[in-house]
Amino acid sequence: MGSSRRAVLVFLLLGLVSLFADMVYEGGRSISGAYLAEVGAPAVAAAMIGVGEFLGLVFRLVSGYVATVFHSSTVLWGSTLLGYLLTSVSIPAIAIAPTWHTVVALYIADRLGKGLRAPARDVILAEVSEGIGVGKGFGVHELLDQLGAFAGPVLVSVLLALYGYRVAYLTLLIPGAVAVLLVATAWRLYPILRSTSRGGASSRTLVFRGYGRSFWLYVAATSALALGFMHWSIASYYLKVRGAVGDVEIGLIYAVAMLVDALVAIPLGALFDRVGLRALLPVPALVPAFVVLVAYAPRELLYLSAVPWGIVMCSEESIMRASIAVLVEPPRRPLAYGVFGLVFGLAWAIGGYVYTSLLAEPLYMLLYAVAASATSLYLYAHLARHSQGGPRAS
Repeated sequence: MGSSRRAVLVFLLLGLVSLFADMVYEGGRSISGAYLAEVGAPAVAAAMIGVGEFLGLVFRLVSGYVATVFHSSTVLWGSTLLGYLLTSVSIPAIAIAPTWHTVVALYIADRLGKGLRAPARDVILAEVSEGIGVGKGFGVHELLDQLGAFAGPVLVSVLLALYGYRVAYLTLLIPGAVAVLLVATAWRLYPILRSTSRGGASSRTLVFRGYGRSFWLYVAATSALALGFMHWSIASYYLKVRGAVGDVEIGLIYAVAMLVDALVAIPLGALFDRVGLRALLPVPALVPAFVVLVAYAPRELLYLSAVPWGIVMCSEESIMRASIAVLVEPPRRPLAYGVFGLVFGLAWAIGGYVYTSLLAEPLYMLLYAVAASATSLYLYAHLARHSQGGPRAS
């Protein structure tokens, strides 16, 4: 098999890995807030899952630094495999968690797994998708990812309605095992990455210089967006406490959000390849739109909240990742993905605590979302004006 065909096969395998892994994680996340409320957890427990997102993104920095220092295909693939293994075990284990504290800890463990694998996987993905365009490559990967993210919540909702929470969580062991086996297969097919064979190990000094003003402006803009983007665990907790819909419907709304994510993934990727960073400009307006629907929409309209949430998540997982490949040279990308993830995760965690403190005041939640999204839009517009040449070749 030729190297280009092998790269395409590995690209598709990585997409299938994300499909099955997202069945696990997104299936679990779709009912996270509702389950915490079910077991009597306080509202702050939902925000603690957001802290898990932050800790996972701290792991992205560590993982990106290790990959940059050792400049090794084995480190990149090993980090990817171990990260998926951690997710595949931690979410199903919630079925036997004795307390809400353990439930939160297991959700955090899953996020640590994502933090471990994400920079390494994105470096691999950027290389094997070079032949089809980095924007479309991340878009196709996001499509497969979100097919799993749609199937997982639907599966969990059905099992929840028929058998309850425990069976719903335990069943997620099956797609988790498939994901781990697919990673091992991709590693065997493409064991040596070109980007790691071009030179020796990098300096062991953690250096944040040399990434350019555009990269840091991009990090600031996306972090402002994260401050205002309500985490689903908080939204689902709020919907349950508000009594707007039942537990099963909360999971189904999340499934619709994942379907929206899947449907817009490839068009967003193609738009990014065409207009570059300007593709980010419409995204901030969707943040307050989601808060309006969650806080004020009647039961009949709550499914519409899936649209803005799904598009923002798709942007985060596709064109926001592709933007790093545009703004940063290949040797610096592992650490760049880690730095970006760390700052983004910190912002998302802080925003989660802000929303938790404002749950009793929907108007204040909305005003906060508008302020964060306006800041993000301003910074994105400034970035786009200074990057009018569009995406450069990797």
